[in-house]
Amino acid sequence: MKKTLLLAVVLLFSFTQAISQTQPTLSDILENVLSSVVTVSVERTEDTKQLLGFRGSEAETAYEKILDLSNSKGSGSGFIIEKNGKKYVITNAHVIENASELAGSIYIYSINRKKYEAKVVGGDSFYDIAVLEFITPPGTEVSTVYFSAKNPRIGEKVFALGNPLGEYPYSVSDGIISAKNRIRSGLTGKFGFLQSTATVIWGNSGGPLVNEKGQVVGINSQIAFADMNGQSIWQPQINFALEGVISKRIIENIISNNGRVVRAYIGIELSQKYQYNKYSTVTKDGWELSDSLPVISGVIPGSPAEKVLKDKIGYKIIDINGVVVRNNEEALGEFEKLTPGSIVKLKLKNGSNLQTIDITAMELNPQRLQEISFYAMEKNGIKLSAKDGGVYISFNEYEPYAEEKNSGGLKGATRLRGQEINFGTWKIEAAGYDSENYKSMWRVKTAADLGAALRMSASLGTVDLYLTQPEGYKDDVKVKRLSFSGNNQNLWKVLLWY
Repeated sequence: MKKTLLLAVVLLFSFTQAISQTQPTLSDILENVLSSVVTVSVERTEDTKQLLGFRGSEAETAYEKILDLSNSKGSGSGFIIEKNGKKYVITNAHVIENASELAGSIYIYSINRKKYEAKVVGGDSFYDIAVLEFITPPGTEVSTVYFSAKNPRIGEKVFALGNPLGEYPYSVSDGIISAKNRIRSGLTGKFGFLQSTATVIWGNSGGPLVNEKGQVVGINSQIAFADMNGQSIWQPQINFALEGVISKRIIENIISNNGRVVRAYIGIELSQKYQYNKYSTVTKDGWELSDSLPVISGVIPGSPAEKVLKDKIGYKIIDINGVVVRNNEEALGEFEKLTPGSIVKLKLKNGSNLQTIDITAMELNPQRLQEISFYAMEKNGIKLSAKDGGVYISFNEYEPYAEEKNSGGLKGATRLRGQEINFGTWKIEAAGYDSENYKSMWRVKTAADLGAALRMSASLGTVDLYLTQPEGYKDDVKVKRLSFSGNNQNLWKVLLWY
């Protein structure tokens, strides 16, 4: 009996030992992921952005030599997935948006520092995702990684991989998921962020956030700062990655839909007004919200909204598809859940009167983006035309008190505040927002490009245009700011076109 028991114990020990020897360790898993991580290098840039909807020991290979990025004008991280038998590089849109459209602009560096030229398949500036493809097939040193089928739970262990500062490729930091469904400010990358304590920094953008199984649960995108006595202080324990479930859906949409995300279109304009009060005790900058709810301030001609909302201008929206909304940002979040052909239910309020309106959404295509651009320019009293492979605006009046200064923008462009540019017709080169502290300008080649840029910038209540004279020098660029708040300096209006 004792011999039998002893034999059983020996066999159990041997079996357990055999299992432990075949089960991969966490280090094994992370080292396996390394060969799917790449550095994305941009070697030719423009001043404006594209608008975008072997194996062996990986660790030893990754760290045996320094990565030479001496020709790079900007870099970030990325990772490789496979779809329909083809390998794609996933990164953040902001990593490659300024890349030139000329050949030889974007390169991928694999784990053994081999350099591959790549090109943009498509992307989505709103979600800050870009999909690249190899121009020459990648070598056997490149592997792929997979998305987790579900989002991680609070407290779950995660690891951020990437090339922080563009100097330390294949760096791994660990942490936990500390919050979910974070909403961020800014023009791009707003919704669906995981917050983690896995430290990331510049250069990590576009790299994967993985779980203990080596599955991607997010795309590292943003970091947090705190304002301390007028200085921005980096918060290394607050890091943001776009949720893997959202990322996977967007990426598959881009790949299967010729490089863009399919979006719904209603043709509605929502606005909220802010009033300036220099004695404000509510906000630091004095701008106080005067519209407590999103207000229907317009409808795009020929859109689904025009048919049912043209007599509802001034009504407030309190609920979208059963979800209470308090501002334009929350309304945008609900609209982003729509698909073309779906019905959106808007609960409206006008005084004490409540009413529910159903609208069948269409698809946001180039024609409808063009309609948005013409609508927005007309609201500013500007004539817009698209011809000869360009987009043009015409002015008939002159404002003598325009102030001119260097904007720091496109090739020494000057900013005109006031703001009328002298008579005649001007070509739009780019649209977005250009200030001394922040610039986000997207190239404009068509009226649809302008419409897309306007949708991105409308939440600021203004849009900046880079303008050149059709018969003048291309480098002689002016910057014109359009305000959708009118001439009242005490009023600031934010807009949403959807």
